[in-house]
Amino acid sequence: MTRTKRPSRPASAAMMGIALASVIGMGACTTHRHAREDLSTALEQHRKSRLNTAEDYAQTPTPQPIRGTVPAPEVAASSHHVPATLRDFIAESLDANPSILAARETARAKAERVTQVTSLPNPVMMIKLLPEAIRTAEGDNDLMIGITQKLPIPARLDQAGRLAMANVNIALAQLQETRLRVVAGVKQAYFQLYVIDKSIEITREHQELLRGLIDVARAQVAAGRRSQADVLRVQVELSSLEAELIALRQRRSTASARLNELRGRDDRTPIESPEDFGVRQAEIMIDDLLMKAADKNPRLQRLRQAIRRDRESVALAKLAAWPDFMIGFEWMNVDPRDAFRPQVNPATGRRPAVPTLSEEATDNWAISFGFTLPIWLDKIRAGEREAEHRLDATRQSHEAEKNRVSFQIEDAWHRVLAQQELASLISRTIIPQAEQTFQVSQASYIAGTSRFLDVIDNWRKWLRFNIQYHRTLGELERSVADLELALGLSLAEIGAP
Repeated sequence: MTRTKRPSRPASAAMMGIALASVIGMGACTTHRHAREDLSTALEQHRKSRLNTAEDYAQTPTPQPIRGTVPAPEVAASSHHVPATLRDFIAESLDANPSILAARETARAKAERVTQVTSLPNPVMMIKLLPEAIRTAEGDNDLMIGITQKLPIPARLDQAGRLAMANVNIALAQLQETRLRVVAGVKQAYFQLYVIDKSIEITREHQELLRGLIDVARAQVAAGRRSQADVLRVQVELSSLEAELIALRQRRSTASARLNELRGRDDRTPIESPEDFGVRQAEIMIDDLLMKAADKNPRLQRLRQAIRRDRESVALAKLAAWPDFMIGFEWMNVDPRDAFRPQVNPATGRRPAVPTLSEEATDNWAISFGFTLPIWLDKIRAGEREAEHRLDATRQSHEAEKNRVSFQIEDAWHRVLAQQELASLISRTIIPQAEQTFQVSQASYIAGTSRFLDVIDNWRKWLRFNIQYHRTLGELERSVADLELALGLSLAEIGAP
């Protein structure tokens, strides 16, 4: 509908359209402000919880003395590293890990999307130049300038904002998931490094023990009781331990590089030896863990937010059946021309009267209103069905993830229990027995009642069980890291020791 009039009040008419657009646009500013406030609050909570998170996830049991371990030799004391703290590694990773920083910036980018989808489209400016002027009673019209603003219904802009806000919440859940995954990765690398360093330490201690065995074997050879082959066997075992140390040092370099990667440091940054810890005795019930994971697991939280997003998407698709409105303002330039002057009537001697509008030529303006016609119903219904299918798919993904998380908790929980039992058995029973067996065989060898092969075999078992104990401790804590990742909580947060 178009209405043309004199320019008595063109400014007030134009302001009507501007005011309407401003009212609709105010909702966009409010929604975007809320998005930024929610995001800032969440990021500030993450920042403040950094040290608490590091403290909770870094808790390890106090080490207990183990009978049957080889005391560290005097020469190793000067080269001993100061223990590195797991808490510091976790806190540093939460600050500097690139994956966390990327997830944080992704959330910020999602928040900026809110104002884009809730704002009005850019107005359209039109200029029409006519090659030949249109002659009207008022004058010649050769130029028209107009501006048109599309006005979606407020409900559509609001729903688009809700959809964008849901994506912000998904990004925040993804940020939390990334943080916990990095924490778990730091713990995995840290305890792998612990196992390697303990293996290096024990191997060096047993090298000193073997050197003592060489002296024993040489004394037996000098006394004529044994052959030189016993000395050679010990030397072969000593060389074998040196080869093992070479492999362990290579593995340590790899584990250190992995830990540095998670910390956002250069791969070659030196890392000191991890601190000692004991056997964890966490008394936790599997049913309690499953209940807590249903609420706290970050992947399940992310999928719940995705379900909310897809619900908003369905609601937005249904609004496609509503029309969009348009308001416009046009200005038409009118150039005056000489008025038509007819000839004098010979009969009357006077000129006939004619209109003189052209002599008053004034510019014209118009306000236009319009709306879209959503008549292609098949297209609209297809959009609704697409959004509904996407919602159903996300719901099924959530169910599948719940089953996956339950399996991961069950698996990690059973591994924790088995490794607790195995570590206790090795430390309390097997290592003392292996040490005693070795000492008895060594005494029997010196007395001439047993073979040197028996001494070496018993020594190997003692060495293997010493290393296996610390490997089991490391695997136990790595299983705890898996369990905490599946839970979305540390054991300290659920009250487990």
